[in-house]
Amino acid sequence: MFIETDFNEAFEQIDDRCKELLEQALTNENVSTLSYSDVSYELVDDFYASQPNHDSVYVVMEGAVAHDQESATLFHYDIGDIFGLDQINNPSPYRLYSAGPFALRRYNRAELLNALTSNTPVTRIWCEYLLEECKRRTCIISLVEQGVDKASLGFVHYQVGDVIIEQDTEADSVYSIVEGQADVFVNDTKVGEVLENEIFGAMALLTNSLRTAKVVASSTCMILVVPKEQFETLMKTHPHICLNLMKSMASQIVSLNEQVTSNE
Repeated sequence: MFIETDFNEAFEQIDDRCKELLEQALTNENVSTLSYSDVSYELVDDFYASQPNHDSVYVVMEGAVAHDQESATLFHYDIGDIFGLDQINNPSPYRLYSAGPFALRRYNRAELLNALTSNTPVTRIWCEYLLEECKRRTCIISLVEQGVDKASLGFVHYQVGDVIIEQDTEADSVYSIVEGQADVFVNDTKVGEVLENEIFGAMALLTNSLRTAKVVASSTCMILVVPKEQFETLMKTHPHICLNLMKSMASQIVSLNEQVTSNE
């Protein structure tokens, strides 16, 4: 899991232990022979509303799935986490969503729980995992109660012509287009576009400089806004995000270079 607060070493240690124990449990010989299916998704606004049944549990293989409760995103399941254990007969009191593509490994809940409690060694690992998971959830509650700004990270809607980023302003957030697209202007000259799932606004934040371009919605857009503090936490705790960001920035630089060359 990762959470939208400042970096917390204690939480990260518990999170690492949870993932380690879950992997041990799932690779136990009594469990590894279970049938499963790998499924991929794009953007999902309400995961359980889109599922045909609630008889499954899911392990995150790629991407992340956010847990939203009372209009606040409390945490994100990421690679190596399991969810769906509590989806038995009762409607979910929370919403799971994703702002980007993700992949899951789906198990039948009854079969998996039966295998995890079928012999002493794997049951011991599973019980230890559940204890660590309780500690992880308690840590999340503690951090939320310390005053996390629950509204600071979320989705913002823009209409055609709305300015998302103004040139020569201070960088306080990073953005990603969930739906729609936008145009990029430098000194009122269009120099590029930002498409769905692309990250933008990070370069000025990383270099601690003013915004070098203006970004304007060219269609109705839904934008994921990540404030500077939360973005820095994600960079510290999840290095793979750095890699994806560098790839995105490199692609943008190549595109701009091609435009400059074609105009010479």
